[in-house]
Amino acid sequence: MHPVISLTSIALLSFSAHCFADELKIFTWEDYISETLIEEFENEFGHTVSQIYFENEMLRDVVVYSGKAMAYDLFIIDGQTLTELGESGLLAKLQSVLEQKNAHFTDSSNQTCSPYGIPYSHGTMGIGYRTSKVDSEVNSWMDIFTYAMENPQTVVLPNDDLDTTAIALLALGFDPMTENKDELEQAYKLLLEVRKELLVLRTSIGYALDKKTNSKMEMAVFYSGETEQIASETSQDDWTYTIPSEGTLVWHECLSTHIEKPISQASIDFLNFINEPNNAIINAEEMWFASSNKYVLDSASEDYLDDEELFPKTLNSDTWFSYKKLSIEAEQYRSRILTVLRNNK
Repeated sequence: MHPVISLTSIALLSFSAHCFADELKIFTWEDYISETLIEEFENEFGHTVSQIYFENEMLRDVVVYSGKAMAYDLFIIDGQTLTELGESGLLAKLQSVLEQKNAHFTDSSNQTCSPYGIPYSHGTMGIGYRTSKVDSEVNSWMDIFTYAMENPQTVVLPNDDLDTTAIALLALGFDPMTENKDELEQAYKLLLEVRKELLVLRTSIGYALDKKTNSKMEMAVFYSGETEQIASETSQDDWTYTIPSEGTLVWHECLSTHIEKPISQASIDFLNFINEPNNAIINAEEMWFASSNKYVLDSASEDYLDDEELFPKTLNSDTWFSYKKLSIEAEQYRSRILTVLRNNK
């Protein structure tokens, strides 16, 4: 009798769990969440996970600002935009979603993401280049502009109103978040001069995922953690990453949700699941990004923790720049710069 009761109870529990199973839709960068963990999560909780990809932050921001983000349960968003959207009343507060044992993040990521997001990753922006193609030293942001002029149709710059302008500003020795009109004008002229020599205005990872072995990219703006994936996608194992001497912008990314999209049980389960200590380590090492989870920083492998691309040791207060809120006028000026660049092919 008892074995029958036990089996029946298990069957009822399984049926009950799947009755509450849901589809979890995540708006994210491609290849940014461990497939191993997604499969384990689906098996353990009965939820299904659907990932919808965006290629650049501007497209993502349009979706969030327009309210179309309500189609998704969670989305990846950078810390600066998250703060602006949260203060505008568009994002839900998530500080009470995680169980205490899973809420173990770095101070800087907590400061950036809280209260409207759950910290996910952080990193730098630098230059990626193929050592078999580039025989000169790369140690300045100006090197990417020089290489583009001397080697047309081989360089990729991002299609981003903040980062694209920031690269030119850094190359000229200016603060990447400056609002000085003269400095912005100089950055615009530099970008316009090189525009027609570029291979494309696009994220380097997006280009690599699209073109694969047909890639003509020899130098590009990379975000830390992308080098191995780009090398794999293009079958070019000579890619390397460097942070130029002028410094870099340091970014943080968070998981968030729209204020009018009630946080689902599937979302709560998922956020807790990926932030459990062992799972956080699997996610970080499988996807090879700098995790904001302290468990990863305490317990990951030596190969991961010693990776200079993920955890550069040469940056200091003079070369470590943070994103900050710009005036409407400065935002509009940068947006106009990018519009001209897009149309000037």
